[in-house]
This record gives sequence, C-alpha cells and structure tokens, in this order.
Amino acid sequence: MTFSRPLLTLFLAAMSFSVPVTANEQYNQGSEFAKGIKGQEQSAISGFDPAAALPNYTSTPTESGYYGGVTNSSTDLTSQGNAALNQSDAGKAITESILNTPSDNKPSMDAPFISVGTDAQDNAESVTDGSFDGCVEQDVTSTEYTNHVCSRDTRVDQYCARTATIEGDWVGSTYDYPVTIPHSAIRYAISGSDVTFSFTAPVSGTMRYAKLHFNRNRNWTHYPTSISFLNSFYPEFKSTGAYPLPGATGMNVVAGATYTGTMRSNHSTGSAASYLYRYFTEGDYYTYTVEAAITVNDQTFSPKIVWRESCPFDKAEGALTGTQCTEPGGNRTIYVEGKPYTMYSDCWAYKDSYLTQSQSEGSCSQYINDPACTVANRQCAYELDGFCLHENLTYSCEHKTTGSGVMCGGTFFCKDGSCAQAEAGKNNAFQKAVSELAAVAAAGKDVAELNGADVRAFTGKAQFCKKFAAGFSNCCKDSGWGQDIGLASCSSEEKALGEARQRKLTIDIGEFCSKKVLGVCVEKKRSYCVFDSKLAQIVQQQGRQWQLGVGFGGASSPDCRGITVEQLQAINFDNLDFSNFYEDLQNGSTVPEDNALLQRVQQQIKDQVNNQTGGAK
Repeated sequence: MTFSRPLLTLFLAAMSFSVPVTANEQYNQGSEFAKGIKGQEQSAISGFDPAAALPNYTSTPTESGYYGGVTNSSTDLTSQGNAALNQSDAGKAITESILNTPSDNKPSMDAPFISVGTDAQDNAESVTDGSFDGCVEQDVTSTEYTNHVCSRDTRVDQYCARTATIEGDWVGSTYDYPVTIPHSAIRYAISGSDVTFSFTAPVSGTMRYAKLHFNRNRNWTHYPTSISFLNSFYPEFKSTGAYPLPGATGMNVVAGATYTGTMRSNHSTGSAASYLYRYFTEGDYYTYTVEAAITVNDQTFSPKIVWRESCPFDKAEGALTGTQCTEPGGNRTIYVEGKPYTMYSDCWAYKDSYLTQSQSEGSCSQYINDPACTVANRQCAYELDGFCLHENLTYSCEHKTTGSGVMCGGTFFCKDGSCAQAEAGKNNAFQKAVSELAAVAAAGKDVAELNGADVRAFTGKAQFCKKFAAGFSNCCKDSGWGQDIGLASCSSEEKALGEARQRKLTIDIGEFCSKKVLGVCVEKKRSYCVFDSKLAQIVQQQGRQWQLGVGFGGASSPDCRGITVEQLQAINFDNLDFSNFYEDLQNGSTVPEDNALLQRVQQQIKDQVNNQTGGAK
C-alpha cells in the first residue's frame, strides 16, 4: 500500500495532535483516581476488625499476664515457667527426653537439623542489608527422616571386690605345766543335799589330763557317793584311789578362775551332807587331791592384714580398667584375748573394674559415623549372667533434598525438576520399591524350588564360633579377620562365619558356656543364623522376629527355619528397612526378577491354599 505526499503529510499532522491529547486524558484519570482513594488507608486501618479477619484472635491472651508494664513490677516468670515445664505436654516431653536419653547419645552439631538453624543465625543480616534486587537465586530444601536398624555387641564391665581384715598368728611355743592341788587348797561348802568343793587354777592353758585322788585316812565306813567334777561324773565313789577325769581333757582354764565340783552321799539319813562336810574339813577322815597337766601357750599374737577377693567371673576373661577405693584407709583395731591390736592400711576395700566385652560397631558403623544419625531406640537382643551382650538399635537419620529456583516477589519458580523430589521428600523411593519387589521375588524363588507340603522361604542354617574364657582368642570378632594374630586358632568355618557377618548375612542368636572344667567355664560359644542373601536376613529379622514375634530358639540350639507362606502374607514389607540391600543395588548385584517366576509363585500359593481347604487343584 502507498500514500501520496499530501495524504502522508496530513496523517503525520493528525498523529502529532492526537498523542498529547491521549496522554493528558490518562493523567487526568490517574489524578482523579488518586483523589478518590485519598484517606481510605486511614479508614481501613481504623475500621479493621482483627477478630473477624484472624482466626482464634483475642485481645487478651493468657500470656499478657506475664508482663506488668513499664512502671509495674515484673511477674514471677520463674515459678510460672517451672509450672509449665512440669504440667504442660511439651514440658513433660522435654523432661522425659532428657531423663531417658543416654549420656552418649548426643546429636552432632554438624547434623543438618542443627546446622540449618546455625547457618540462618550466622546469615541473618543478609535479609535486611539492602542487597535484594527483586529476584534472587534460592535453593528449596526438604528434610526427611528415615529409620534404620542394626545390631552390635555392648560394652560389658564387671567388678571384683577386694576386702582387707586384720588377722594374725601366734608366735612362740607351748609346754606342759604340772599342777597339784593339795587337800588344804580345796574349799568345801554345804549346798542343800550336796557338798561342793572348789580350787583356783594357778595358770592359764588347756587341760591335757586331770585326776582326783581320794584317800580314807581311817578305816571308817564310807557310804557310796556320787561325784561331778571337771565335766566328769562318777555315780559311786567310795574306795581309796586315783580317779581319772576324762571330761577335763581339752578344757580351757584361766589363771585365778575357780572350778567347782559337787558330791552327794547315797546314805538315806538327812544329815549325810553334814557328815561328808565334817569328814573332809577336819582332815583326818577323808582327803581330796587334784592332779593335772595344763598345756601353757607361751606365745604372742602377731597381727597382719589379710586381703580376700570376691569375683563373680573369671578375671582371665577381661582386662583391668580401673580400681576404686570403697572403704577409706586409716587405723583399725581388733581384740584378741582382751588385748587390742591396731593396724593401718591406705585403703580397706577396693572395687576393681574389668572390661569383659568391648563395644563393637557391628552392622551400625555407617550410622555411628554419620553425624545426621542419632539413636532412636535400643533393645537388648540377648543376655548372659544378667549382662546384656548384644543389642538391636534403631537409628533416625536426617536427609536433606535440595532443588534450585528463583524467588521473585514472594513467588518461587523452580528452574528444574529437582524441586519436585525435594518437595516429595522421597530420595530413596525407587530403591525402596525395587527392594520390596526383589524380596517378594526371592521368596518366590525359594517357594518354587520346594514343591512340598511344608513350604518355607528364606531358610537359614545355624553356625557357631568360640570365645575362650581363659586367654585372648575370640573367633566371634566383628572385624579384623585375616589380620589379627589371635584368630590363628579359629576354624575355617568360624572364619567363613566372620565374613558372613561382615556381609550382613547373619542374625545373632545368643551366647552360652560350651565347656566347663571343675565347674568353671573355659569356653563360650556364640550362635548365629546365616542366610544366603541380605534380603533373607532382612525379612527374617525384621519381619519374622520383630513384626511377628517368632524367635530363633535358644543360644545352644538355634531355630533357623524358613518363613511360611502365611507368615509372609502377614509381614508388612512397607515397614522393613532395606538400607543394607541398597548397596547391592548400587553395585549392580544380581536382583531376583522375572515375571514368570512371580506368576509361578502365585500359582504355588494358590495350589497350597486349595490343598489345605480341600478345593480343586
């Protein structure tokens, strides 16, 4: 299309006239609009009803009571805070966490859920430093927590007690001291129907023998008389002679002590005791003489400190790690035969600590060394003699997934597909799905190969390793196989078991004493169930034992049987931790597959159900 020169000139003139007219109109419209809304912001603020716009709004929250204003005295926040700590759900949760969290289970400061907060604190000024240019590059981060199970040996400390007492020995010699107590040194007295006679021991010691000599100085009739003296008894005592006193042998006598005997006349007259007394005291009728030999102990007591030890275990099983004095030292006194003997010791009792089992990392090493993982739960797997030897742990691990994008005017724009995964928080979703399928396929392979009535999957076998109580050989070590000289005595089966444990193919069953000599355990063994794959180990331990509560028998006779079809159906595979299997996936290990195999499994299970219910095959 062409224009003639006059027409073109007219068109340009019209354009030059119309442009300023349009601009003026737009300005006027904007000005009028500004005038119209002038003051509306004040009315909007003054007429704003926060209760209508904000859910659960209140002008007098309970927290307002904590502040008394500038001029009023402050309220007692300490007591109210303590009350909230003890009574509120949040306070109770904090207190319970502090009390129940082991002292060695402290989160690392490098853990993501802590480092994110410290980074925000360090970079807080960037929010208000005026550097915002409208759009900024920004990463979106999602945090996911996953639980992982593992097991390890626990640290076992046992204790021995050493106690000191003051004892001693008698030093010196003994000799026999002949004793003769004449009639004149014997004292007589009437006691009812009896006549007593007594003497005083001249020395201290032990009676070796004693005799009572009776003499009739006149030929008068002596009626039969019973005698009780120095633990000896004669029912009839009337003839002159020396009467042995067998009961005196071994008696301990003390110098200056009085020893008394009794005699009673068998004569029927009531004055018999008076006659006896007169006959012995006048001296010319009857006489007694005591003859004895006393072994005198010419010895002195020599005190000494004797230590005795009490150990509930064989010290050869462990290593001494520490000694603590439980009864402070000082002087102590004992009394022997009334004499005090004082001894001094720096300490009178010790408590010795022995490490009888070291804590191992077991299958938990990757979580122990990961600062983003903390222990969420622990449970003793088995114990012996009251000590937990092996524990199952659940670690909670934090995972951060980050995607890149741009933040403009309060709206975030994702630059690639990474944000979707960060938002979903499923960084192991594919591995989890593949692991569950692989577990089902592996179970199907086991079932398909059996073709029997008792169909079971993931069958293992029992294996054992030795722990010598006396010495340092331990064929049940978690690591170090092929490098430790102490493993030279281990069998090839035990070494193979050690490799299987390192590959996480085993389940610890227990520990027991396998050999005793004179009642003392000299060899212990540990038992394991060993499986062909990590999938079998995972399903057996987490599914059969932990979910269904079906154990593996005792330590000396493990039950490593397979899992039945009914048990497989009852296991919730979504709750199994397949982390140990992920490594095999990443390394390209063979994973059971094949749709035909899965179909065969389904048919096998269907046939099994029909056989049990009597249905058609």
